[in-house]
Amino acid sequence: MHSEGQLPRVAIRRPAARALLGLAVCGGLTAPVAAQRAAGIEVRFTEGGVAHVRAGTLRGAGEGYGWAFARDNLCLMVDNAITLAGDRSRTFGADSGYVDGFLGSRVGNVDNDVMYRYLLAPPAVAAVRAAASADVRALVSGYVRGFNRHVRDAALPGEECRRAPWFRPITEDDVWRRITQMPLIETSIIVMREIAAARPPGTTAVPRDGNAAAAALRPSSAAIGGSNAWAAGSGVLGRGNGGFSFSNPHFPWYGTERLHALHLTVPGRLDVFGSTLYGIPLPLIGFTPAVGWSLTHTTDKRSTLYELTLDPTDPTRYRVGDVTEPMRRVDIVVPAGRDSVTRTIWETRYGPVMTMRGLEWTRERAYAFADPERGNVRMADQFLSFARVGSVQAMLASLRSRLGSPWSNVTAADRQGNVLYSNVSVAGFITDAQLERCRVTSPARMFENLADLTVLNGADPSCAWTRDPRAPQAGIIPGALRPAFVRQDVAFNSNDSHWYATLDVAGVLEGFPKVIGPERTIRGERTRVAATYARAFAPASGTALTPASWEAMFFSSRNLLAELVLDDLLADCRTTHTVRLADGSDASLTDACRALGAWDRHDRLDSRGSMLFAEFARNLERIPMTGFAPAARYWRVPFDPADPVGTPAGFVVTDETRRALSRAAARITTAGVALDAPLGDVQSVTRAGQRLPMSGASFTYHEISPGALTPGKGITDVRLGDSYIHAVTLGNHPPRGRFIVTYSQSTNTASPHFGDMTAAFAAQRWLPVLFTAADIAAAQVGPTIRW
Repeated sequence: MHSEGQLPRVAIRRPAARALLGLAVCGGLTAPVAAQRAAGIEVRFTEGGVAHVRAGTLRGAGEGYGWAFARDNLCLMVDNAITLAGDRSRTFGADSGYVDGFLGSRVGNVDNDVMYRYLLAPPAVAAVRAAASADVRALVSGYVRGFNRHVRDAALPGEECRRAPWFRPITEDDVWRRITQMPLIETSIIVMREIAAARPPGTTAVPRDGNAAAAALRPSSAAIGGSNAWAAGSGVLGRGNGGFSFSNPHFPWYGTERLHALHLTVPGRLDVFGSTLYGIPLPLIGFTPAVGWSLTHTTDKRSTLYELTLDPTDPTRYRVGDVTEPMRRVDIVVPAGRDSVTRTIWETRYGPVMTMRGLEWTRERAYAFADPERGNVRMADQFLSFARVGSVQAMLASLRSRLGSPWSNVTAADRQGNVLYSNVSVAGFITDAQLERCRVTSPARMFENLADLTVLNGADPSCAWTRDPRAPQAGIIPGALRPAFVRQDVAFNSNDSHWYATLDVAGVLEGFPKVIGPERTIRGERTRVAATYARAFAPASGTALTPASWEAMFFSSRNLLAELVLDDLLADCRTTHTVRLADGSDASLTDACRALGAWDRHDRLDSRGSMLFAEFARNLERIPMTGFAPAARYWRVPFDPADPVGTPAGFVVTDETRRALSRAAARITTAGVALDAPLGDVQSVTRAGQRLPMSGASFTYHEISPGALTPGKGITDVRLGDSYIHAVTLGNHPPRGRFIVTYSQSTNTASPHFGDMTAAFAAQRWLPVLFTAADIAAAQVGPTIRW
């Protein structure tokens, strides 16, 4: 956001950084020693700047973590507090804006302030706070106290924001706004500019930031991204050996929607290692001695776009059944220096009106956005419960009773050797009968393929969300109707639907409401790789599943799509040397064919031709709403539900695919990059002037989604991809394994922890999990901090 306008330059952590960390920790501590010890909080740091917080109370654990987090991300989080409070126009100017790393585009300050003052209005935030348990409230209270302890401490190098007029301590309201906002980041936040811009026809259009065009739902803006989660139980590891948990969510590498590693211990109440989104004072992903879990984005059509039929005499009235009813004006006043800006949100019974190209507000029609996450007040306690359950069965019971997971599948393993897959998350309840009866036939229906929503007839009151008394929130699908299983072999998800989440085809999940996700359909590249890896570690394979063997498998950077299509592609281009382009000219395929012919079909640092194939794959039409699956027409052998890993297969080469290869080669050569350059030479990030080569590709299991091509250099930045990773075993022992935060812990460019874990990741290395007090003490970096 405001403090991250450019690619930062930071010091890479080397052995001397152990001393630097010790000096930094000591330098900012100002409270009297007696007061420090009385509170019973202890913070130890290990490699990578991970804080291990031990306290006698949950409030103390929150305080220790808040202090440690502020040391990593002080300026960004104060900036974000201003953002969520809807105060950017007053603070930074109404004509300014920021680049949102999650949206991938610029947001004007006025649009920001209108929407956050609307979505995070005091009643909404108060409802979330009131619904939270005493334990969540204690963590929030402690987190704010700890964050502000660092605000009062002496400045660390790089904390120039302290001298800015906008710098301030944070409040509990700031944290509760963040907790309220988090479920909305995959729903209302995606279209917040489109809601802020909605105006009845005939009124003056709202001035828009030229760089913030309404692109949230357009095909060109759809990112190739996702997450991986994988778990194995006693059926793979052997009876009595517990379970294995792998976490690999894909998040932006810039902005606030990143994951930060933490370890919180309250003896007898909590002991969890994992990660959380910036500003959330409790773990979202992680592991305890009992369970390990991860999250992946679901396929639910969780929100609904209602097409409104308007009163011909008044475009702010819409028909519901045989009558029309008025929209409700919600005037939002945004302070902007000495002046203020007033914008109106137009509310309907379904939600606010939004407008963008293809969804215009005319005199005949308008579109209202219905978001079930605006009623999800249970999220924080849902995730805190994961850190306290003793088994995956208890985790599933918590999911079904609370129903607070906003938009995530949960894949988990426990120390008893059981595994869980669950898509028990929040979505509007549209029955199959409603879907059949209520879907619109207008062009707006195309948006169903571009986002997690359905487009329904708002003029028919029977098309409103179905209410089921079993659900804890009116209008959402109850947990009893959502897919899940507990087994002893494997469970996996890589953003495909619930249907295929374990190797055994007899164990598929079928018969669920269609809005949850497709069944008996083509699976994406990463799902097929996950299943292939499961076969590689099956008991009959003779290959032991350990964190180290999984790490090696991950960095092998297998490209399954290449294995499926490259033989056919090469056979064609070796005989068909040119292709006719749209402008009538002919383009040679010889150089591209030669480069791909020498490629090893992996995305390792030494793989030559990897970048060319990734660019080629991005030029193919994809099936909507999967991580990455080329359209069915490209395959000679069609999909067979009895063989979801082996089919579809056999690539069909046509002039369309030849042109895709030609465009890929032209883009790379125009940028001055060799088609057969080793991937490590042309894909990297930079920290403190040091170039760090990156393996992986934008659609594969080891996912690195690049930024723009830099002439003569190749890919020099990463937009999103692998973020927090863990691979741990659980059993009659403390958790053991490996972990990493790919973009490192800190956004402070002067911190030794801005790029240290990024350097380790670039070197194909994860860090050891340190969970017990003895292991933490033995590997500790710097002094123990107590208060």
